[in-house]
Amino acid sequence: MKKLVALLSLLLLVGSVPASADTLAEIRARLAASKPADYPTQPIEFVVVYPAGGGMDTTARLLAKYVEKYAGHRVIVVNKTGGAGFIGHTYLATQAKADGYTVGILANGAWTDAMLKAKGKWSHKNFEAVAFVNYAPVTWIASTEGRFKDKTLKDVVATIKSEPGTVKIAVVPSISFEFLAEQVETLAGGKVVKVPFQGGAPGVTALLGGHVDVATGFLSEYRGHLDAGKVKVLAAAAEQRAPDMPQVPTFNETLDAKHLVWSAWRFAAVPRGVPTARKGYLEAVLAAALRDPELQAEYQKTGSIVDNPYANAAAVDAAIEKSATLERQFFTTTGRLPK
Repeated sequence: MKKLVALLSLLLLVGSVPASADTLAEIRARLAASKPADYPTQPIEFVVVYPAGGGMDTTARLLAKYVEKYAGHRVIVVNKTGGAGFIGHTYLATQAKADGYTVGILANGAWTDAMLKAKGKWSHKNFEAVAFVNYAPVTWIASTEGRFKDKTLKDVVATIKSEPGTVKIAVVPSISFEFLAEQVETLAGGKVVKVPFQGGAPGVTALLGGHVDVATGFLSEYRGHLDAGKVKVLAAAAEQRAPDMPQVPTFNETLDAKHLVWSAWRFAAVPRGVPTARKGYLEAVLAAALRDPELQAEYQKTGSIVDNPYANAAAVDAAIEKSATLERQFFTTTGRLPK
């Protein structure tokens, strides 16, 4: 009981005081004092359901580094890929042990897969959040040597309308990447060729190889190529222009719409049933890491937005439930789910 009270006090303290206000030694000492006696005694795994090199993978590896900094425990990032994320989501929901040693670094695709692919065998409620991490808008990019090297998003949409079935767009099936392409098809009045990949990074590789005309992805998946002048950003599916890409228009402003908003909303979660003390310790360690100014700066470099409006993990779970409800409405409206 004393350990649990200490954890609750630590969560309140970490959530209200900037990481820079205390020394690293002081934060580590408080975390150590609240650590369960039997946990952790082995490395903690951060599970990513998309390939190495992508936005989720980058997010997880940066977070792992800073969790190790504050907790002093080894954290291993494991990529469980396949089925555009479905294999990893299913593993976390139905097979991973609820012992605190497996933490999913997840995004919106977790509840998308639950609704569209799981066939009732599991849902997003099989997970319990331990932290909100960050979010990043979905973008379209073109090669600076390809078909749309000197074109804008309006030009691409005009081509979709005038030459239907000729524009190849890299997507990840059954997530925001594909949904955005479908919405643009509707606005353009023409079809595109949606080329499926397991993640954003493979799609960027295909773009550079001339195999697709447009790639869908997050800034972290092509930042190096953007800096090298190999790709350009056509638009971002955000409510407003991103602070780190103020020159990039949004889909909404370019296409005179209001509904083209898609992002990777990233969070950390454990299989439901992890002992309260272990879950509380994970929440405290993650909160400390995520408030580190250096980690926040590294995330911002990848194009992620780090503002955290959630007071605790329960608030993150509530936000997930709200988002899942809205997404279910979208799937019902588009005929993916029965009314």
